[in-house]
Amino acid sequence: MQTSNTKKVEALLKKRQETIEKVKELYKNFRGVSHENSAAEIKHVKIKVYEGFVDSLNKELLSLGYDVRTNRYTS
Repeated sequence: MQTSNTKKVEALLKKRQETIEKVKELYKNFRGVSHENSAAEIKHVKIKVYEGFVDSLNKELLSLGYDVRTNRYTS
C-alpha cells in the first residue's frame, strides 16, 4: 500500500470518527421534529447532513481499498 494512500485513509478515518461523534451528540437530545418547531427542524437537517457526510467518507474509503465494516484493507 502506498504511503500517500495510507495517510489519506488515516485522515479520512479521523474525519469519519469525529463526524460520527457529532451525530451521536446531536441524537442525544433529539426527540423528532414537532409541528412548526424550527429549532428541531434545523437539528434534523444537521443530523442528515452529517450522516450524508459519513456515507460519502465511507464511499471514498472504499474507493481507496479500505473496508470500514471490517476495518481493514481489501485485496
